[in-house]
Amino acid sequence: MSSEKSRSGSEECEKSRSEPRALPLSIQDRRNDGICLLPFEDIPDWYQDNPWIRRGYRPVSNSAKTCIRSWAGLHNELVNIHSHLFAAIAFLLAEAYILEPLHRRYSGVSAGDYAVLAIFLLTATTCFGFSAAYHTLINHSQKVEAIWLRLDFVGIILLIVGSFISGIYVGFWCEQLEKTIYWGMTGGLGAISIFVMVHPRFQGLKWRTFRLLTLVSTGLSGIAPIAHGIYKFGFPQMALQSGLPYYLAEGGLFLVAAVIYATRFPECIKPGTFDIWGSSHQIFHIIVVFATIVHLVGVLTAYDYNYNNRQCAAHVGH
Repeated sequence: MSSEKSRSGSEECEKSRSEPRALPLSIQDRRNDGICLLPFEDIPDWYQDNPWIRRGYRPVSNSAKTCIRSWAGLHNELVNIHSHLFAAIAFLLAEAYILEPLHRRYSGVSAGDYAVLAIFLLTATTCFGFSAAYHTLINHSQKVEAIWLRLDFVGIILLIVGSFISGIYVGFWCEQLEKTIYWGMTGGLGAISIFVMVHPRFQGLKWRTFRLLTLVSTGLSGIAPIAHGIYKFGFPQMALQSGLPYYLAEGGLFLVAAVIYATRFPECIKPGTFDIWGSSHQIFHIIVVFATIVHLVGVLTAYDYNYNNRQCAAHVGH
């Protein structure tokens, strides 16, 4: 049935290009900037995800080149692609913009200081890059969509791990044992989550809840070092040395993004109104970018405080 929908949708697109005036207006309206767009009902089952997004779907192309060319067209994945494509480029450029002057900003900057920031920026670049690639190639074919969906989740897990590594580093600036323990916990949970996301055994609807639980568990593991830090140093001091207020704001943004993602608001209220602009997934993408920026600001703020106010007997690299 899915293959029949794919063929019929593609054939309809070809017909609309060659005989645009001979077809009903509803079909002509699906052509936009050279891209033939289809309604939800005309795309294959594996491509159908959100029934409240009624139109603007690119036909199955079986061509990476065609998918990439659609970057210039107007369709319902345009914002999803570019919001994270530009974010990936921005965080990649930030590697040079932030890391290069680090030694001028702080005296005695260590290799660890460079590495932690570089890891976070690289995981952010990877996460947003994988996301942009997934939304670009989502209409390529069922096989390619499935591969990039897994990589999309891998990117999310990498960003979680990179965020925790940087937050733990500044929060336990002088406490090497705590850093080692929590980095090990974060890395272990991240590795398990990635394994579950990519292993063929755990694919399909049967394992969907299990996959979600592993991802959520990895995310919630960040509560442990925060609670430990508050217990050890007190909330006011932990807020200063770790950038905690920024991480709480980041968590709030992620919570809002998750609610919007899960409820599919606002398109669930007015189906067909937010097909191209303003859908829940687009809002989710933009909030995630801002949340990641907030985390980066928190880490850099913590660097400032720790370098100016904390002297460690055995700080890594010093």
